[in-house]
Order: sequence, then structure tokens, then C-alpha cells
Amino acid sequence: MISSRDMIDPADDRRHTPGPDSLPLWNESYWFPIYDPKSGVGVVTRIGILPNQNEANLWLFITRDGEVVHNATDLHCQIPQGDIDDLTLKNVSYQCLEPLRKWRLLYRGEDCGFDLTWQAICPVYQYPFPPGTSADQAPRHLEQSGRVSGTVAIGNRRYNLDCFGHRDHSWGGERDWSKMPTWSYVSCEFSETLSFNTVKISFAPESHFKVGFFWDGCDVMGVSDLDVDLETDAQGRNQTGLSMWLVNEKGKRYEVTSKVLAVCPVTIGNTQVNDAISEFRTGDLTGYGIIEYGYQLPS
Repeated sequence: MISSRDMIDPADDRRHTPGPDSLPLWNESYWFPIYDPKSGVGVVTRIGILPNQNEANLWLFITRDGEVVHNATDLHCQIPQGDIDDLTLKNVSYQCLEPLRKWRLLYRGEDCGFDLTWQAICPVYQYPFPPGTSADQAPRHLEQSGRVSGTVAIGNRRYNLDCFGHRDHSWGGERDWSKMPTWSYVSCEFSETLSFNTVKISFAPESHFKVGFFWDGCDVMGVSDLDVDLETDAQGRNQTGLSMWLVNEKGKRYEVTSKVLAVCPVTIGNTQVNDAISEFRTGDLTGYGIIEYGYQLPS
């Protein structure tokens, strides 16, 4: 669906409560990946909440010049209280200053931290979901591009960031990482008027699920077709780049290449999830974002 407006109500940006028919791994998560090419500093942070498991998880990485310099990831946290006005997990806070539009991200670590403001540059796009379903059975998932400003502290040094950043928010259904044999998630901001994300989940050599979001400066829309050729190291463990193409719902095709700058790895049981801060190119434009590569580890 092509839309010049937000595809959800502001209330849907808030936290949700699983219903009586919700699945055991019913999930709600908020995720922000950020990279500033001028300073070479990146932040990847996610709060995931599994109410039916009475558990939450925190992903938090800070990178500098292609290296992870701080990792405060904790997959076994207590459920946070409150709503998105001040969603706090351990020493990380996401403060929604305006639903659908503006967030403040705070982290106070012992030797690293950040105080960043994320401001939307496009309306919210919601992935399609099966009609007639509730969030107990089928997940809801939104994507949005933004601009980020603020500071990141690494040791005694402070870095001023002024760059683009992405976010997604999903809730409902279940988040069972083990049910996806392998997948690639890609998000990139090229400019105020060009950004996208794609997901390709491969269940078998010829069985793929593909979906995506696109912003062209006027409308948010889906991706009608795409393919991704992921490049990895010799062991197939870490992504190193990709070449891909996509066609948005207006029928315009884009060819994109990318190289990985820093890999932020998370191991969840037998599932490996690598969020890689990456540089992207299409035509004469350069952008930055994430290549997420997920796969199942040998038993």
C-alpha cells in the first residue's frame, strides 16, 4: 500500500499487552540502529519483551572505526515497567517524546554512554498482516527512517553525532528465532528522501518470504519484489557485504551494493543473529544502515 500518511495510530507506538490466546513467545521489541560516518561511531540498541516468559532482553553495542568497543547485551533481564514515556531496562532508557515522531535514547554505562535524539523523516510504514487476525496470532511490525543528533561517550572521549538512523517496532505473534533457518534483514538511509528496508527469510533453497519498506520523499510504500546476494567470510559465519535489487510499489527498480563496517553479534540459543553496520551505494549515492544475517548454529 502506498501512503503519504502514517499507517498506524499513535497509540500503536506504545506498549501492548498479550491477550488470552497469545503464544508463549509473544514479543514486543523496539530497535534503533545508528551510524555516523563523520565520527565513525555506531550504536545498535534493542529492548525486547517476552511477557509470557516473564523475561526481557537488551541488545546494546557501540562501535568505533569498524570495531565493537562496548557490548552491554543481556538476554535475561526483568520485565521493564511503565510505557514508552520512559521505557527503562537496566541503565538504558527509551523516552518517546512524541509517538510516531521523536525519541530520546539514553545509556549510562561505566565507561560508555549516549544521549541521542531520534527524529522521524518519514511517516510510519506498517508491514501487511493477515486480515481478520489479532496481534495474538500474527505480529504487527512497523519501520521508519529518522535523523539522529546527540553525543556518544567512549571512555574519556565524547563524539557529536549528526546522522541518519532507523527504527522498527514489532509486537504480537511470536518471536521464535529458531523457526527461521536463515535470513537477511537490510535497512539503509541514503538521504532525507530515500531510504528502505528489506527482509528475505529462506526456508528452503526455493522457498523464500520477502517483504520490505520504501520511502521516496513523498510516500511510504511496500517493496513489490527483491533479491539479496549476501556475501560472507569463508566460514559463512559473518556477513561481509551484499549486492541486491528491489522494486518499490511505484515500479521503480534500485540496484544496491554494500560493504560491512562492523559486526555486532548476538547468540540466542542455537540461533546466531549478526547486526552489521554497513555502507551502501546506489547510483552516485552513499548511505548507511544495517545488514542483519541470521542462521541456525549446528546442534
